[in-house]
Amino acid sequence: MSATPLCGRPLWSFPLALAVLLISLAVPAANQETPSTSSGDAEEPQTDLPRFRVETNFVRADVFVTDDGDPVRDLRAGDFELLEDGRPQRIETFEYVEVRGYAPGEPRVEPQTVAQSRAMAEDSRARVFVIFLDTYHTDYAGSHAMQRAIANMLDRLLGPHDVFAVMTPQMSVRDLAFARRTEAITAILAKHWAWGTEGTIANFEPEEQAYFGCYPDPPPPDMPGTCKYSDYIGVAKEMIARRRERRSLQALNDLAVHLRDLREERKAVMAFTSGWHLYRPNQRLARKLDCDAIPGRQGIGVDPQGRLAADPRVYGRGSKYECDSDRLMLAQLDNNQYFLDILDRANRGNVSFYPVDAQGLRAWSTDLGGQHIELRPTTSGFANVISTDGAILRARLESLRTLAGATDGLAVLDTNDFDQGIQRIVNDLSSYYLLGYYSTNTKLDGKFRSIKVRVKRPGVQVRARRGYLAPTQEEVDEGRRAMEEREAEAPPTAVQTAFSRLQGLGRNVRLSSQISWVAAPIDGPPETKSHVWVTGEIDPATSRSSEWAAGGEAEVVLVAEDDVTVAVKRQPIEPAPKVLSVALPDVALGPGAYTLKMRLQPTTPGVPLVDTLRFTVEDSGTLVGPPRLLRRGPTTGVKYVETARPTFRRTERLRLEVPVLGEGRIAAELLDRNGKTMAVPVQSSLEPVEGAGMSWARAELVLAPLAPGDYAVRTSVTRGAERQDVVTAFRIVP
Repeated sequence: MSATPLCGRPLWSFPLALAVLLISLAVPAANQETPSTSSGDAEEPQTDLPRFRVETNFVRADVFVTDDGDPVRDLRAGDFELLEDGRPQRIETFEYVEVRGYAPGEPRVEPQTVAQSRAMAEDSRARVFVIFLDTYHTDYAGSHAMQRAIANMLDRLLGPHDVFAVMTPQMSVRDLAFARRTEAITAILAKHWAWGTEGTIANFEPEEQAYFGCYPDPPPPDMPGTCKYSDYIGVAKEMIARRRERRSLQALNDLAVHLRDLREERKAVMAFTSGWHLYRPNQRLARKLDCDAIPGRQGIGVDPQGRLAADPRVYGRGSKYECDSDRLMLAQLDNNQYFLDILDRANRGNVSFYPVDAQGLRAWSTDLGGQHIELRPTTSGFANVISTDGAILRARLESLRTLAGATDGLAVLDTNDFDQGIQRIVNDLSSYYLLGYYSTNTKLDGKFRSIKVRVKRPGVQVRARRGYLAPTQEEVDEGRRAMEEREAEAPPTAVQTAFSRLQGLGRNVRLSSQISWVAAPIDGPPETKSHVWVTGEIDPATSRSSEWAAGGEAEVVLVAEDDVTVAVKRQPIEPAPKVLSVALPDVALGPGAYTLKMRLQPTTPGVPLVDTLRFTVEDSGTLVGPPRLLRRGPTTGVKYVETARPTFRRTERLRLEVPVLGEGRIAAELLDRNGKTMAVPVQSSLEPVEGAGMSWARAELVLAPLAPGDYAVRTSVTRGAERQDVVTAFRIVP
């Protein structure tokens, strides 16, 4: 099933292109490991709920007070009553905050680094906003209508110190970066207004195309006569609908967790979506289909060459074994419960959702994309039964009302006057009270404490954060140390920086990239050269898709900060590629910032895979550079294979290869999540590269003794009195 082209490109490529462009707007992200001389202090533990990080019992609460939707601006501290776990608290600090919108010509200072971006977002006087574009559950007309509405909202809403970010379901939360200037995102939305794909018939991703190949609807002419056609009706469509809904909800869940850890003050997410069906488990979808093997059991068949083969291709679309595995998994999804869990995480993380139904006022819910088809038992077996359209529409809108109501946000529904609806959101978020108090409960027990705010003036509506987690003694001590470091403007430790790069690894991306480099001194000996290596790893579903069956071509361009092209490398890509390694030898790397752009173009017509990596050379002649990652395990045989994803299984081995100028002594050790050395041996060796003026410092580790979780390897290279450490974090998954 091929997508109908639009301007020479498949329709389903536009959300991906939008996501790539949004990621490219991010401040320079540290996709590479940064050499450091730090020994790595203990990092604050990651918890499921937000912890108080400043004083042992000082609490801040932002309170929004409205009267029939209009902000109330004339309240005093004495008008508020604040309760914690039902006990009155004395308000120690009181401030009314009213944020005006952006004035033309007013300067907005943009963050230049990830650290600056995070510091701006952590400022309690700045507001944090995220624009969530639900590409799967917004149609073309809705996304077109939102083009102007989003631009107007940002202009009205953002003050000079506020920060915002943009996210789609196709993005990983680790690609989220905050900015202040809105011109770039406004231009992108104007150019790529067709980001909404719901209701189209040509927006299927490679995995979804495989579902139609495995469960044809309508069936092909050569379908075996023993197969019951009615069994296949709607199967692929429901699988696609369930998959897309879970991907959208998973993105919201990841976003809530990410914002929870960002800061305690309120964070607002503007979700442009038409709502969700919230699928529950459906055992009829998981049943054995007529003439099929038992779902999930790998069968034996004949490949296109007539040979016996396991897991045969079905109608040239995809593996039936994999389709059945996905079908069993999707049939068990309980998106309704997952949605409720998101609400709980958002509440405890002080994240409020402001959903906007981009389709406006409507009397029915469209179903061209099969979003609401669900297989249900009938007297004739499976049948495509579409619930009453009005009930579907009410359910979708109710999900948005619940999302807003349960997180103290506002929903813009049942209206075509988006400006008026968005103005309600602007008014709601532009006027609030900031209260602070010292909790009378001084126990350091780590328990959740609820907050309730009341206003003595009758008839007004009050919304405030619902609570927080009390600290433990250990967290208080760590918080004080972190505050001292922050006051001294100390940069994050190497261990903290390394583990921060693991955020969002649970999200699937089509192309993962990893860069390694070493910068020789400009006035050094001629045999000592600078080198850049980049590894690209394509996700399995994309690799197996038909567009990559004939391979393609990779183009890598390295550009300096003055837009001067430093190096260009092109090389062929093998059919059904998994990992691609490109070397840019003999490049000139003086001090400064660099951008590496990688584009993978399939031979057959299809959407290219692109990624942009940034790194900074502080000083030419740095002893070591960021490492290459390699894995060895059941899928690689006896050899190590490069990888761009720092996720491994206990059945694998991990190897790090750190580029070193010249030679030196090497030592390596394993660290736990808190930066403490573990008693697990790490083998280290140094292998000179003949004629290159460099060596590879290798650290190898058997992962079998480790439980699933996050770890790091600290590789130390010493030459004379000079020593440098490289800390590389990785994750072991079940």
